Amino acid sequence: MIEVKNSHKSSVPSDWVMVSSTKAVSRFHSPFIIENYRHLNQLREQLVLDCSAEWLNFLDHFSEHYHPVSKAIGHLATIDCLFSLAQVAKQGDYCR
Repeated sequence: MIEVKNSHKSSVPSDWVMVSSTKAVSRFHSPFIIENYRHLNQLREQLVLDCSAEWLNFLDHFSEHYHPVSKAIGHLATIDCLFSLAQVAKQGDYCR
């Protein structure tokens, strides 16, 4: 964004677009900035679309293996709990 005093506003090229202004200054974007900003927004939109498509693809592939993974997580949680109880029993001189 280029900021120009309103007294010098006439020296701004005609293909520049005014974005905002105050009593003292006006702000402009050059054609280069406008085109690249438009391109950046297109890339951002494409990124969102690609991420959504890949997330759905991941969910499709993961759903095939959901039950085995769920069982493994349950078993790991049980083992973690048993190890934690054993460690607490060891520290407090509990019966084990």
